[in-house]
Amino acid sequence: MSSGETETDAGENPWAMIGRRLKRPCRQWTFYVVLILGIVILGYLAVWIEVTRAWNFTATPGAPHLDLNSIRLAYATAILAVGAPCCMQIVLTLNKMAILAGIILIFVILTLAYSVSTSDLSLTGVHSAGLFGLLFATLSWWLANGEDELFQDRVNPNAGSGGDLTRNLSGGKSGVKV
Repeated sequence: MSSGETETDAGENPWAMIGRRLKRPCRQWTFYVVLILGIVILGYLAVWIEVTRAWNFTATPGAPHLDLNSIRLAYATAILAVGAPCCMQIVLTLNKMAILAGIILIFVILTLAYSVSTSDLSLTGVHSAGLFGLLFATLSWWLANGEDELFQDRVNPNAGSGGDLTRNLSGGKSGVKV
Protein backbone atom coordinates (compact mmCIF):
# COMPACT_ATOMS: atom_id res chain seq x y z
CA MET A 1 0.00 0.00 0.00
CA SER A 2 1.40 3.41 -0.84
CA SER A 3 1.51 6.18 1.75
CA GLY A 4 -1.45 7.98 0.16
CA GLU A 5 -3.58 4.85 -0.15
CA THR A 6 -5.58 3.79 2.88
CA GLU A 7 -8.20 1.23 3.68
CA THR A 8 -10.68 4.03 4.30
CA ASP A 9 -10.52 5.56 0.81
CA ALA A 10 -14.17 5.93 -0.10
CA GLY A 11 -13.41 6.36 -3.79
CA GLU A 12 -11.23 3.27 -4.09
CA ASN A 13 -12.07 0.82 -6.82
CA PRO A 14 -13.69 -2.21 -5.10
CA TRP A 15 -11.90 -4.61 -7.45
CA ALA A 16 -8.55 -3.14 -6.43
CA MET A 17 -9.41 -3.64 -2.77
CA ILE A 18 -10.48 -7.25 -3.38
CA GLY A 19 -7.39 -7.95 -5.48
CA ARG A 20 -5.12 -6.47 -2.82
CA ARG A 21 -6.75 -8.53 -0.07
CA LEU A 22 -6.51 -11.70 -2.15
CA LYS A 23 -2.86 -11.21 -3.18
CA ARG A 24 -1.20 -9.86 -0.05
CA PRO A 25 -1.23 -13.06 2.06
CA CYS A 26 -0.11 -15.33 -0.79
CA ARG A 27 3.46 -15.79 0.52
CA GLN A 28 2.68 -15.49 4.23
CA TRP A 29 3.11 -18.82 6.04
CA THR A 30 1.43 -17.49 9.18
CA PHE A 31 -1.71 -16.75 7.18
CA TYR A 32 -1.81 -20.29 5.78
CA VAL A 33 -1.20 -21.90 9.18
CA VAL A 34 -4.12 -19.98 10.68
CA LEU A 35 -6.26 -20.76 7.64
CA ILE A 36 -5.58 -24.51 7.77
CA LEU A 37 -5.50 -25.05 11.54
CA GLY A 38 -7.98 -22.43 12.65
CA ILE A 39 -10.55 -22.43 9.90
CA VAL A 40 -10.36 -25.65 7.88
CA ILE A 41 -9.62 -28.05 10.76
CA LEU A 42 -11.10 -26.43 13.89
CA GLY A 43 -13.73 -24.19 12.28
CA TYR A 44 -15.13 -27.03 10.23
CA LEU A 45 -14.69 -29.73 12.89
CA ALA A 46 -18.42 -30.51 13.08
CA VAL A 47 -18.43 -31.15 9.33
CA TRP A 48 -15.44 -33.50 9.58
CA ILE A 49 -17.15 -35.45 12.38
CA GLU A 50 -20.42 -35.81 10.45
CA VAL A 51 -18.70 -36.69 7.17
CA THR A 52 -16.71 -39.40 8.99
CA ARG A 53 -19.94 -40.69 10.55
CA ALA A 54 -21.62 -40.77 7.13
CA TRP A 55 -18.57 -42.44 5.57
CA ASN A 56 -18.65 -45.20 8.19
CA PHE A 57 -22.44 -45.66 8.07
CA THR A 58 -23.62 -49.22 7.67
CA ALA A 59 -27.28 -49.90 6.98
CA THR A 60 -29.06 -52.10 9.49
CA PRO A 61 -32.67 -53.32 9.61
CA GLY A 62 -33.39 -50.70 12.29
CA ALA A 63 -31.66 -47.87 10.42
CA PRO A 64 -31.73 -48.62 6.66
CA HIS A 65 -30.95 -45.03 5.57
CA LEU A 66 -28.44 -42.43 6.67
CA ASP A 67 -30.02 -39.46 8.46
CA LEU A 68 -28.86 -36.41 6.52
CA ASN A 69 -30.18 -33.85 9.03
CA SER A 70 -27.01 -33.88 11.13
CA ILE A 71 -24.81 -33.40 8.06
CA ARG A 72 -27.00 -30.54 6.84
CA LEU A 73 -26.86 -28.93 10.27
CA ALA A 74 -23.07 -29.33 10.48
CA TYR A 75 -22.58 -27.68 7.08
CA ALA A 76 -25.00 -24.83 7.86
CA THR A 77 -23.42 -24.22 11.27
CA ALA A 78 -19.87 -24.19 9.89
CA ILE A 79 -20.84 -21.87 7.04
CA LEU A 80 -22.45 -19.44 9.46
CA ALA A 81 -19.74 -19.75 12.14
CA VAL A 82 -16.95 -18.83 9.74
CA GLY A 83 -18.66 -16.77 7.05
CA ALA A 84 -21.01 -14.50 9.00
CA PRO A 85 -18.46 -12.96 11.40
CA CYS A 86 -16.05 -12.42 8.51
CA CYS A 87 -18.72 -10.66 6.49
CA MET A 88 -19.49 -8.47 9.51
CA GLN A 89 -15.76 -7.75 9.84
CA ILE A 90 -15.80 -6.50 6.24
CA VAL A 91 -18.96 -4.45 6.91
CA LEU A 92 -17.33 -2.72 9.89
CA THR A 93 -14.61 -1.14 7.77
CA LEU A 94 -14.90 2.52 6.82
CA ASN A 95 -14.77 1.88 3.08
CA LYS A 96 -18.21 2.32 1.52
CA MET A 97 -17.57 -0.30 -1.17
CA ALA A 98 -16.40 -2.80 1.48
CA ILE A 99 -19.59 -2.20 3.44
CA LEU A 100 -21.66 -2.93 0.34
CA ALA A 101 -19.58 -6.03 -0.47
CA GLY A 102 -19.90 -7.26 3.13
CA ILE A 103 -23.68 -6.87 3.10
CA ILE A 104 -23.91 -8.78 -0.18
CA LEU A 105 -21.59 -11.51 1.17
CA ILE A 106 -23.60 -11.91 4.38
CA PHE A 107 -26.79 -12.27 2.34
CA VAL A 108 -25.15 -14.98 0.20
CA ILE A 109 -23.77 -16.76 3.31
CA LEU A 110 -27.20 -16.75 5.00
CA THR A 111 -28.86 -17.96 1.80
CA LEU A 112 -26.33 -20.78 1.39
CA ALA A 113 -26.66 -21.88 5.02
CA TYR A 114 -30.47 -21.84 4.83
CA SER A 115 -30.58 -23.73 1.53
CA VAL A 116 -28.14 -26.39 2.76
CA SER A 117 -30.06 -26.91 6.00
CA THR A 118 -33.52 -27.12 4.44
CA SER A 119 -32.90 -28.82 1.09
CA ASP A 120 -34.06 -32.34 0.28
CA LEU A 121 -30.96 -33.29 -1.66
CA SER A 122 -29.23 -36.64 -1.83
CA LEU A 123 -26.02 -37.24 0.11
CA THR A 124 -23.99 -36.13 -2.92
CA GLY A 125 -26.11 -33.00 -3.32
CA VAL A 126 -25.79 -32.11 0.36
CA HIS A 127 -22.00 -32.54 0.17
CA SER A 128 -21.79 -30.48 -3.04
CA ALA A 129 -23.89 -27.62 -1.68
CA GLY A 130 -22.13 -27.78 1.68
CA LEU A 131 -18.66 -27.73 0.16
CA PHE A 132 -19.61 -24.78 -2.03
CA GLY A 133 -20.82 -22.96 1.10
CA LEU A 134 -17.63 -23.82 3.00
CA LEU A 135 -15.50 -22.55 0.10
CA PHE A 136 -17.50 -19.33 0.05
CA ALA A 137 -17.14 -18.95 3.84
CA THR A 138 -13.39 -19.55 3.54
CA LEU A 139 -13.20 -16.92 0.78
CA SER A 140 -15.00 -14.43 3.03
CA TRP A 141 -12.47 -15.19 5.81
CA TRP A 142 -9.63 -14.64 3.32
CA LEU A 143 -11.10 -11.29 2.21
CA ALA A 144 -11.73 -10.14 5.78
CA ASN A 145 -8.24 -11.04 7.02
CA GLY A 146 -6.11 -10.66 3.90
CA GLU A 147 -4.51 -7.43 5.05
CA ASP A 148 -4.50 -8.08 8.79
CA GLU A 149 -1.02 -7.47 10.22
CA LEU A 150 -1.57 -10.30 12.72
CA PHE A 151 -1.31 -12.90 9.96
CA GLN A 152 1.73 -11.43 8.20
CA ASP A 153 5.22 -12.94 8.42
CA ARG A 154 6.98 -9.71 7.54
CA VAL A 155 6.49 -7.17 10.30
CA ASN A 156 6.23 -3.51 9.41
CA PRO A 157 9.40 -1.97 10.89
CA ASN A 158 7.55 1.22 11.77
CA ALA A 159 4.58 -0.44 13.47
CA GLY A 160 5.97 -0.83 16.99
CA SER A 161 7.66 2.55 17.29
CA GLY A 162 5.16 4.62 15.38
CA GLY A 163 7.80 5.94 13.00
CA ASP A 164 11.26 5.60 11.57
CA LEU A 165 13.57 3.66 13.88
CA THR A 166 16.60 5.83 13.07
CA ARG A 167 15.06 9.19 14.06
CA ASN A 168 15.91 10.99 17.29
CA LEU A 169 13.39 10.61 20.06
CA SER A 170 11.51 13.73 21.12
CA GLY A 171 11.95 15.05 24.64
CA GLY A 172 15.72 14.71 24.88
CA LYS A 173 17.77 12.47 27.11
CA SER A 174 18.35 14.68 30.14
CA GLY A 175 16.35 14.01 33.25
CA VAL A 176 16.59 10.26 32.97
CA LYS A 177 18.77 8.82 35.69
CA VAL A 178 19.52 5.17 35.94
